[in-house]
This record gives sequence, C-alpha cells and structure tokens, in this order.
Amino acid sequence: MTYINPDVNSSYKKNNLGKNIYNVVLKHRPKKIVEFGTLEGYSTISMALALKEMGEGHIYSYDLWEKYPYKHSTISACKKNLKKYDVEKFVTLGQIDFYEWLKDPEDFDLLHIDISNDGDILNNLVATVEEQIVNGSIILFEGGSQKRDEIEWMIKYNKKPIFPLREKLNYDIINKAFPSISMIKDLKNYD
Repeated sequence: MTYINPDVNSSYKKNNLGKNIYNVVLKHRPKKIVEFGTLEGYSTISMALALKEMGEGHIYSYDLWEKYPYKHSTISACKKNLKKYDVEKFVTLGQIDFYEWLKDPEDFDLLHIDISNDGDILNNLVATVEEQIVNGSIILFEGGSQKRDEIEWMIKYNKKPIFPLREKLNYDIINKAFPSISMIKDLKNYD
C-alpha cells in the first residue's frame, strides 16, 4: 500500500505531516493508539492507513467536537472521511475531554495529541503518563518547533512555549515544517 495524503482539512495537510505519522505507526507497530484532537480526521486516517497495511491495531480518537469553542468539526464529518478512506473499522470515535482523561488515562502504545498544545499541556501529560513512556509507549504531538511557539494565539494568550522543554522532555522534532510534529519515546532527562 502506498500512503495517500488525505484530502481532509488539517494544519498537517499542507506539508504532508500525515506521512510522518503513518511512518511512525509502521515502524513502531502500536496495537492501541489513543488520539486527542481529531478535527475532520486527517491524522486519524493517516494512522489508520498504516494499521490497515499492518492488518492490526485500533485507534481510539477523541475530540470535543462542537463543544470546543474554537476551530472544531463534527463527529459525522469525521465518520464520513473515515469511510471515504475505508478505514472506519480501525477507529472508534468518542467525545472525551483531555483533562478528564488525564485523571485516569487509559493504556496506549502510541498517543497522538493535537489540542492547542502548549508547554503546560505537555508537562502535565508527561507527568501523568511517565510510567507508560518508560515502559515503551510513544507520544506524538503537534508542535515542538520554535516557529510553532510563535503562532499568534500562543503569544496572545501568553501560553508556555514547548521548544524550551525539548531537553527536559527529550523529544525529537520529526518534521519541522509548520506546524511541526514531534515525538517523545524516552524520558532520560525527565525529572
């Protein structure tokens, strides 16, 4: 199977960041993927295409949908896109608030998070799922580059930048093309 850049609305689409996500899934072969920030399903489809190629695995993709006060989509629009790419059997969609999930996070092999990420969100996430990362789970997240920290809403709302946390969180930027995508798979510098 050859990767197809999904024709779905996403900040990832312009620079084909879905290909990076797809490749991470193929390389690490996660059985259970959890995702927050689905929008119309671009990253979900990218990961599900890899699962389809592997013939196994499942994605639990969560969003607030219409309850999110900023840019959002509907669960029906996402379902339509999953069907278009014939990957719906690899995905379960749900409406769960990330901060509620953090109170009792489920196990995952790979977590993808794209929820207006900032340094505080990543610090809270890593502190909560540290044991899972130590045991081999991976986190992919939107952002991580210096350029991404300079977007208008990060500055306007005085959000904690992500890039200065690079050494502490030991993340790799796997593609710096805007908005960038980064990966945490080891916590050797975390304390």
